[in-house]
Amino acid sequence: MGFSGHATSVLKSNRVLLKKSRSFRELRKDYVNHAQATKLHFKELTDIERKIVRDKIRAQAKKDTIQEIGIYLISFAIVLGTFYAIFYYG
Repeated sequence: MGFSGHATSVLKSNRVLLKKSRSFRELRKDYVNHAQATKLHFKELTDIERKIVRDKIRAQAKKDTIQEIGIYLISFAIVLGTFYAIFYYG
């Protein structure tokens, strides 16, 4: 059967898949109906609880920033050390 036979069978199977596909409008109707039915309910926080959550978020952000700066400094030191080794020993 060779290459042309295989290519022909692939084209036939692709045509079958195209005929089975649904149009954008049909898919959109399903998503619009589903999205409108979903309602989210969030817990109401008191001012004290909101402040606690805010402080936790800020503390985590500060910790992440310090960690990121540390990684940058270590990476910079490794790159400088590599360049120094290349130029000094190379």
